Amino acid sequence: MHNPIYVFLGRENALKEEALTDLKREVLSGADADLNYTLFYADQIEPREFQDAVNTQPFLSPKRFVVIKDIEQLPEPVQDSITNYCKNPSEKTVLVMTSDLEPKDIGPRKGDFFSSISRYATTQVFERLKEDKLIHYLKERAASNKKTISDEAISLLMEKLGDDLANIKGAIEELVTYVGARHNIEKDDVEALIGKSLEETVFTLTGAVCRGQASRSLSILSSLFRESVRPENIIGAIGAELRRLMKVKHLMAQGKNQWHIQSELRLSQQAASEAMSMVKRIKLDDIKKSFDYLLKADRDCKNRDLDKRVILESLIVRLSDLGELA
Repeated sequence: MHNPIYVFLGRENALKEEALTDLKREVLSGADADLNYTLFYADQIEPREFQDAVNTQPFLSPKRFVVIKDIEQLPEPVQDSITNYCKNPSEKTVLVMTSDLEPKDIGPRKGDFFSSISRYATTQVFERLKEDKLIHYLKERAASNKKTISDEAISLLMEKLGDDLANIKGAIEELVTYVGARHNIEKDDVEALIGKSLEETVFTLTGAVCRGQASRSLSILSSLFRESVRPENIIGAIGAELRRLMKVKHLMAQGKNQWHIQSELRLSQQAASEAMSMVKRIKLDDIKKSFDYLLKADRDCKNRDLDKRVILESLIVRLSDLGELA
């Protein structure tokens, strides 16, 4: 490992997290790994905290591992501190900085900072996987679990879950467990395990939320709990559906017709029609606000002391309140 500084860019967070996990495993090992690991979010870091983290000597380990997420949101004093550090980094610290932006999205205001750190960093861009690469990825994930997966099963997975890699990864893990000792994952397995329990149900749930129908939304949520769908998967699926609605709203604002929206987003005629009807009822700012609610719910679900059902029910009520105002 020659370069101790990395910049991970791009919207495909699942691949980004995989790369981050692999790099951390390469750098740190043993029982003392967590003692040499520091994670910052852009809104939770000060220049002095950053300097302390990267310049502290590792404890019973050759290296320290420091991660800063959402670097596009860093305040200027922290940017300056990072830029100065990158010119003369510690040989005993591996620094990884991540952003959901892609190079083409980095405007002039943030460009100077990204340009400065990129001179000293190894930069990797994690783009959304297109169809062929997504199929290859799914086969690799199955193979890593000593399974094969049929083309029909892959097609159904993509139809049900779209290109949301985090959801698809979770589905593959569940399918591996579901088929047990059997070597191949078939279409019937996808239908039995996923069927309408997630994407299609969440599509209905999102429609009820957008119409401000809190009672119906909570009833649909209860059915998902009865089917033992994990709260994290519900949050991820709602997020995927809201991202799709946001895309539909953008395309409609550009004057695109239903046929174009179907083609662009790979939707069925009925799904496109229903999505277009939904987005007429909700403002773009409210969709963006919904992502803040989802992020908070996701973080809360990782707190073992909180009831996940209560977290999800509160989330649905808050989302439905936005729908009522539309």
